[in-house]
Amino acid sequence: MNNSIVLSGNIQFLKLGELLQLLGANGSTGILRIISNYSEIPGLIYILKGNPVNATAGELTGLDAVYSLFGWVDGRFEFSNETFDAKHNIKKSRMEIILEGIRMLDNGVTDRIGPVTFVKDKSKTTGIETTIPVIKGPLIDYTYVVDEEDYHDNETIVMQGKHGAWVWIILGGTVEIRKESSKGQVSICRIGAGSFIGSMASFIIQGSVRNTTAVAISDVQLGVLDLQRLSREYAHLSSGFQEIVISLDNRLNQGAIRIVDIESKKTIPNDFMAGKEPFIKQGSSKSEIYKIEQGKANIVRSENNNSILLGRLEEGDFIGNIPFLNIGHEPDSAAVYGSEDFDTVEISIEELQSEYNRLSPTLKNMIANNANLISATTTMACELFGVAKRKKTIKNK
Repeated sequence: MNNSIVLSGNIQFLKLGELLQLLGANGSTGILRIISNYSEIPGLIYILKGNPVNATAGELTGLDAVYSLFGWVDGRFEFSNETFDAKHNIKKSRMEIILEGIRMLDNGVTDRIGPVTFVKDKSKTTGIETTIPVIKGPLIDYTYVVDEEDYHDNETIVMQGKHGAWVWIILGGTVEIRKESSKGQVSICRIGAGSFIGSMASFIIQGSVRNTTAVAISDVQLGVLDLQRLSREYAHLSSGFQEIVISLDNRLNQGAIRIVDIESKKTIPNDFMAGKEPFIKQGSSKSEIYKIEQGKANIVRSENNNSILLGRLEEGDFIGNIPFLNIGHEPDSAAVYGSEDFDTVEISIEELQSEYNRLSPTLKNMIANNANLISATTTMACELFGVAKRKKTIKNK
């Protein structure tokens, strides 16, 4: 075995989506090789700081190659820490790639090499059938786990609207996150081992209110996190980094709200775009980070001739490209439109990165997991929006 190979195994045991999440959570740089008995040449995915930047699979390159490799479900993988010389031609976020790759395979767009099955889930409110992925977190850091709890299938772990401060990490099993709507509970996503239950505000604000419901959909084992230790670590962060953490929680909640709005067929006016130039244009190479000092910002994705509102941010929230996050929003995959009184101040990227590097593994994992969930809920909201619009168009014909 090559000395640079640091991770290897069976692709049936650890699937490509899970591999990409794992390498992303650890900020790995190197080459992931997918080896199949059905292909003479291995598939290669080039990973830079946890994010796929290029790939090859036969004659395919870039995103097309990555998506095709989701069909290589029978074989093995090897990941090696090494530098590489490959063009960075993949701009989508890691979680968008994972979700799209799973959907393309499930819908028969991607050819399967080897046996695999996927389970679809039908919305209880709209009847729309979608694939709800299980989002797994990074490798579990047991040093912050002070106790363990067990929940059984269909047992509620936390309830939306209730006060609570506990934060858990999932040690085993699957949990579904749901949010209330006028038509009942809406499924937002499912989370598995390494993901966290409880917002980061739980150890920031005393007596915080839960904004979603978490229900075990299998037998689940949870690790109770040391809240006092997390609170002390948070207290030592700079005020700017604390605001980034709070803003991430806000973005995640905004994504859940958008899914509920779409499922509930709530009309969202888009007058915030009328005649305005975006502060950050979708697809731009803008690399700065800003804090909103005044006014509001609307995060909007343009996709398939649709303008989809992803979230509404306000004073204290951040906008822009944070190098250690991969949330699938601006600038690559969304634009930012400011209100008339919109004003910002630029944030130092170097200072943020330096402070992030000093965080404990658990706090880093929580931030990475939040970023993955933001990307996942964003992708789900866009998919639901597209399906709802197509149904409306067919109905009006």
